Amino acid sequence: MNDLPLDWITRELTALRANQNAKYLWCTDENALNTLPSALHQEQLLVLTNRWDVAEQAKARGFTTEFNDFDCSGIADNSLDNIFYRVSKEKPVVHHLLNQAWRCLKPGGQLLLAGYKNEGIKTYIEKIARLLGSAKNIEKNGPVYSAVLSKYAQYDTGQLLDDSNYRNQRPIALDSGLKLLSKPGLFGWNKVDAGSALLIEQLQQLAPLPHPLNSCVDLGCGYGYLSIAAANLDIGKNINHWTLTDNNAAALQLARQNLQEHQLKGEVIAADAGRGITCKVDLVLCNPPFHQGFGIDGDLTDKFLASAKRLLKPQGLALFVVNQFIPLERKAAPLFSQVKLVIDNGSFKVIQLGL
Repeated sequence: MNDLPLDWITRELTALRANQNAKYLWCTDENALNTLPSALHQEQLLVLTNRWDVAEQAKARGFTTEFNDFDCSGIADNSLDNIFYRVSKEKPVVHHLLNQAWRCLKPGGQLLLAGYKNEGIKTYIEKIARLLGSAKNIEKNGPVYSAVLSKYAQYDTGQLLDDSNYRNQRPIALDSGLKLLSKPGLFGWNKVDAGSALLIEQLQQLAPLPHPLNSCVDLGCGYGYLSIAAANLDIGKNINHWTLTDNNAAALQLARQNLQEHQLKGEVIAADAGRGITCKVDLVLCNPPFHQGFGIDGDLTDKFLASAKRLLKPQGLALFVVNQFIPLERKAAPLFSQVKLVIDNGSFKVIQLGL
């Protein structure tokens, strides 16, 4: 299914007139996955994304690309002619990028925004138009709302939109007894996710295993909660190598810091649902996302299951936690000889898988 706001953004990019002196920025996340066009305005346009898979696709299509946590600190004030942005799912991310657009645009430079009504796009347009000193210029085309906003007002840090201190890391879940850092923009960033907590609870209660677990891959690790919590269980004491992997730039950075803080031997790898990782392990832990941007994508679960099968040793164990409505047992059945429902609490279920 096409993402119509993204289609609008790419049409506006295509319509740009050649100008060798102009500088353009395209901020994009998972909404652009598998829908990126071929390179446009190669010399002038920078694609900035917090998604590793989007960054790899953008590079393959010839775009100049930066993969980071939407870090605009290297972009000078008043330096950009145009910024293109299909709004993200998380409000702190959107506010952060709108603030940066205000700072980075030249006087008279333009911010092009698009999104669906239920994503809050009209409110975002109104907020940033007020800061830029621009008319709202809201246009509706079917379900898509868009705007081309010009910068007339000088950047003022005292008037910035509330981005929940987006750039700043902070300790969270202090009541868990674990030292964990997180930040806005990550899934469940300000608390321990209930599904992940349920998985750890069931891991702790597993019956004695026929052999010790010596290695683990944490698929879609986020800031590293599953690995850190598992390492503090008896069942995790023998694990001497941890591999944490994620698609999100902020998650990778925080997972590295949390791994170091807890002195766990291992590595953090940027990967798309574990693709490209080649080690074989005794344990796979996974709380797979089921949203692709604003939509629900069942293919994500399939990708994580395929990686779990490939990474597991013959006597290995995989534990998945998913929302109750995800048919993980059915999806896993062709891949695994052992598919066991460990618990279903009405909201989440934990599934144990083996080869």
